[in-house]
Amino acid sequence: MNAEKREEGGAVEDREITIARREIESRYGKIGDGKKILFVNGVPVGLSTLSRRLALQYTDLVPIDAGDLPDGTHWLRFYDNEQRKVTVVEFDRSFAFTGERGADIMDWLGDDYFRIRWRAFCPAGGEEWLGADASRGKGGK
Repeated sequence: MNAEKREEGGAVEDREITIARREIESRYGKIGDGKKILFVNGVPVGLSTLSRRLALQYTDLVPIDAGDLPDGTHWLRFYDNEQRKVTVVEFDRSFAFTGERGADIMDWLGDDYFRIRWRAFCPAGGEEWLGADASRGKGGK
């Protein structure tokens, strides 16, 4: 695994960043920082509708965020539970795929991956993405 060791015993964010995660974050931003509504051809499209238009609406695919690229194409980031990956697909204004990148979920969560209650997990942003128990509300309270 290609990883950059930063600090022993630090938070997951500080310990190691793999090349795949670094590429995803440099191109699309940190997870959850993207848009929840994307304008495609001037029409507002929510993440669920966007997933359906891209034929990516399955129970094990959870949309996280989306955005625009400088060349006029768009992207959708989602969690693929079957593959245990964060995947980003790029597409043009006709919803045709132009690219794809992915990285293992453990690149973000590390050992916390094994402590998450996956039934209640929703990687749509905030504390839930970091592994808080979503049944307790925001902040794990």
